Amino acid sequence: MTKPELLRAAAVRSYFEGRAATYRSAAERGLWAWQRRREAAAIFAVAGDIRGRAALEFGCGTGFYARLLADRGACPVVAIDAVPGMIAQLDDTRIEAVVGDVADIDLGRSFHLVLLAGVLEFAGDAVAVLANARRHLAPGGSVVALLPPDNAAGRLYRRYHRRHGLEIALFDSVRVRTLAATAGLTVAAARPVPPYGLVYAMAAR
Repeated sequence: MTKPELLRAAAVRSYFEGRAATYRSAAERGLWAWQRRREAAAIFAVAGDIRGRAALEFGCGTGFYARLLADRGACPVVAIDAVPGMIAQLDDTRIEAVVGDVADIDLGRSFHLVLLAGVLEFAGDAVAVLANARRHLAPGGSVVALLPPDNAAGRLYRRYHRRHGLEIALFDSVRVRTLAATAGLTVAAARPVPPYGLVYAMAAR
């Protein structure tokens, strides 16, 4: 990583470490919970049937989507996050939780589904993260990414994080397809989740 990327990664880890203890309870209330349910529906619509199939989540936080993967029959489910405090909140025995950097971790295993929900906007090198997701992808599998769009709602989301010292990226279809192609992926499906969600399914090229 370059020095700016290292500084950005450190800021992201510090921010989420400070919120780890209350992150899950906060995400289960109000508009955040409502939006998450809608995003989850879009994610699983493009992911298809995952029963009995291996699933990996990059940037799992406290495990909201990892638990949904297990609920839907994915097996095994592996969840990775760079923030130890977040991983400490993931206490589901169905899920293998790992502390690690999603840009370069190597599990030595492949998965039918690699999920990145709310990860790439914080990444110092989005291509590196996508390329690593591709390296963990089994033949015929999918990388599914949930991203904030470059629209008015996305810019409000970016402003929120700027107030907390973080700079996040926003995405449009051209940027996503360019990043995917550079990482050796191609966009297979896209689904908007207004006001501030975009879900893309990608396959290996």
